[in-house]
Amino acid sequence: MNITGLTRALRPLLALLSIGGFASAARTRQKEGPITVAVAVTDLVPIVKAVGGGQVEAVNLFKGCILRKDLQVEPPAAARLTAAEAIVWTGFLNESAAISTVLRAGGAATGRPADPKWIDVSKGTIRTNLPTSTCTGYVDPAYAAGDPFFWLNPENGGRIARNLAKGFGDLRPASRAAFMANAEAFQKALANDIVRWKAALKPLHGMRVFSAQCGWQNFSAMGGPAFVVCKGTPGELPSPNALLMHIKQMKADFILVDPNTPQDYVEALREHSNLKVVEVPSSIEDVRGGTSYSALFDNLVRILQSQAKP
Repeated sequence: MNITGLTRALRPLLALLSIGGFASAARTRQKEGPITVAVAVTDLVPIVKAVGGGQVEAVNLFKGCILRKDLQVEPPAAARLTAAEAIVWTGFLNESAAISTVLRAGGAATGRPADPKWIDVSKGTIRTNLPTSTCTGYVDPAYAAGDPFFWLNPENGGRIARNLAKGFGDLRPASRAAFMANAEAFQKALANDIVRWKAALKPLHGMRVFSAQCGWQNFSAMGGPAFVVCKGTPGELPSPNALLMHIKQMKADFILVDPNTPQDYVEALREHSNLKVVEVPSSIEDVRGGTSYSALFDNLVRILQSQAKP
């Protein structure tokens, strides 16, 4: 084959390589600027911002408990989710089902399926209650890996930050070192807070606290009080009468409720348990003035100390 014929034969291949080069360049250009990050859990947003610094824009996807069977992405966040470059989730299938529903709908509407990076921050974290069961001992397969609220154990905060740094670094390789440095700085500051919390909680060792809200048993890793819970089905309280019976058997010193605990439960606990009922937010979104991950635990420790017997 002469040179002219060879050139003619290679022309389609050269065209494809050229298109691939332009596509590659386009992908490179897309990976500049802030990363839009859709976050499944409100309490993880401060960690996302700490690790990402000024290079991330966080979108909070859900409000309330992630265990709800009808969990749905908040309408104002749905549009931003479809354009997000990364999704930060906890590995809990309830979250991924709700998120995937929105992504599929967005892709069908635009004809351009979304393909964000999923960053599972649960990797390497320590779980409690393995497996997580109901009051009657039933284990839902979705909870076999342990309690899903692992971020309420502050000792998991550093691992969460490192998982985020790795994920963000994959999206912005030029900033990989900066993300990891931010994660290390976050972990160092959190370690100092953990030392402070453990010292404050040490005098409360032996106290038993019944929590009507999910997740606080993870905080038992800090020492001090033991948190006990009772669920009829995962994520749901049994009837008020059944709950009162279990509280008596557990011999709790007082009861924690959440701003989202149903009012009829709060009233029944106050009237019939013969124990003090204290409201404590289990999410940063309900802590007045709280903007940091540590603020959630500062608030809890302060309230626990106020309930200590003289």
